[in-house]
Amino acid sequence: MESWVADGVNVLAPPMWMLLEVNAHGEIIPSDYAMNAKQAGLDLITWTIERSGLLKNNGGWYYQTTNGSTGNPDVIDTDGDMYEVLDVLAKDVGIIGIFSDWPATTTYYANCMNL
Repeated sequence: MESWVADGVNVLAPPMWMLLEVNAHGEIIPSDYAMNAKQAGLDLITWTIERSGLLKNNGGWYYQTTNGSTGNPDVIDTDGDMYEVLDVLAKDVGIIGIFSDWPATTTYYANCMNL
């Protein structure tokens, strides 16, 4: 990733699942990929917070590193888990933006967190 920055790339935009994983305590945390990108100096935009199935049904492709699909523990159980994912992306990963199909979700989060 350092070579991308050296070549002039400033922003990387992977899907959400690439930026998240679940630790041994069942907590959603930044993935190694996310941390490596930040360490290289890349800003991150991700996609797409609401484009999934119901989270009570694990949320599908966009939540694959948090819903048990990739061998990590399944920590996605309710639609409210979307806000936990968004919180980790905003505070721990440090994304600069997220694509949203229904901007009320991100607006509500931003207003609650005084962003």
